[in-house]
Amino acid sequence: MFLAAITKDVWLLLRDRGSLIRLFAVPIIFISVFGSMFKFGPKHGEPQPIAIWFAPGDARGLAIAHQLELSEGFVARPATSADAAREEVKHDAKAALVIPPTGPVELVLDLEAPIQNRAPLQGALTGLVVHAVDPTMVPPVIVRAPLGVAKPSDDISGFQITVPANSVLFGFFIVITVALSFASERRTGTWRRVLSAPVPRWQVLLATLVPYYLVGLLQLTFLFGIGFLAFGMHVAGTWAGLVVLSMAVVLCAVALGLLFASLGGTEKQIGGVGSMTLLVMALLGGCMFPRIAMPHLMQQIGNFVPHSWAIDGYYAAIVQRGTTLVDLAPQIAALLGFAVAFGGLGRWRFRFEK
Repeated sequence: MFLAAITKDVWLLLRDRGSLIRLFAVPIIFISVFGSMFKFGPKHGEPQPIAIWFAPGDARGLAIAHQLELSEGFVARPATSADAAREEVKHDAKAALVIPPTGPVELVLDLEAPIQNRAPLQGALTGLVVHAVDPTMVPPVIVRAPLGVAKPSDDISGFQITVPANSVLFGFFIVITVALSFASERRTGTWRRVLSAPVPRWQVLLATLVPYYLVGLLQLTFLFGIGFLAFGMHVAGTWAGLVVLSMAVVLCAVALGLLFASLGGTEKQIGGVGSMTLLVMALLGGCMFPRIAMPHLMQQIGNFVPHSWAIDGYYAAIVQRGTTLVDLAPQIAALLGFAVAFGGLGRWRFRFEK
């Protein structure tokens, strides 16, 4: 009876073209578009143009221009005059360096730009000018990574970021499929006939949920497989962690689906309210917009949805070199905690005879 119920639900789900398109086809479209649009990592990004002017043959100006060319983040853009260099900042130059024969170098910046954008640029160019003027000067600051923090992969592709984000986003859409299945079976009377079988009711409930767990695993396997085979994604950290984390993500999504199903409502209500709820959770969790760019308060709020823990775990497993399964323990534990909370609350509210 248990295996028969699982087989029945699996076949019903596989025959639902709408669910299959939502779970498998739409994520590929999103991954393809966003993965091609964005570049990440230390080897990606365009150098920022810096307008520069100095008198012909000026040794100090030549040294600063040479240092700009050596830097990875800037490219020198010579100007015909000091005023022309200043004018470039009004257009597409990020800053300008006006170097007189004597006296201090003039750094021209857009002072109305946000401090978080302006301050790093000012600091980097100031340090570059100081080093160019006096190359023998011992650097007052040495840049190092924090102890215990894994170094990111040197060749991070856009797909190593967008595949996990979209996998989490659309992986949780199985919540709607789970809730809709219960609503449909109640509406058609199938659920009442299933309850008449001579088996414990907890087995009936479990047999209904297991197929969606298997399909959720298949969905993530499919999406990450496309990422590896079609988009050149690779794992810099841990394969074992990637597998265990994915199992925890699907378990959390199915448990949330049970909670949604326990709240009742028509299929139309579940589809509308449920989709909006999942989109808000995905937004807070960083599936659509990186959490690192969010205000601090929003980052803290994001910790109250499972999406953020899932994405942090995936990034650690895929992008960070040397990551182990133990390093992913906090994210996996958080997802299992969400799953227990969602599943427990859903089972408590679930009414078999409703």
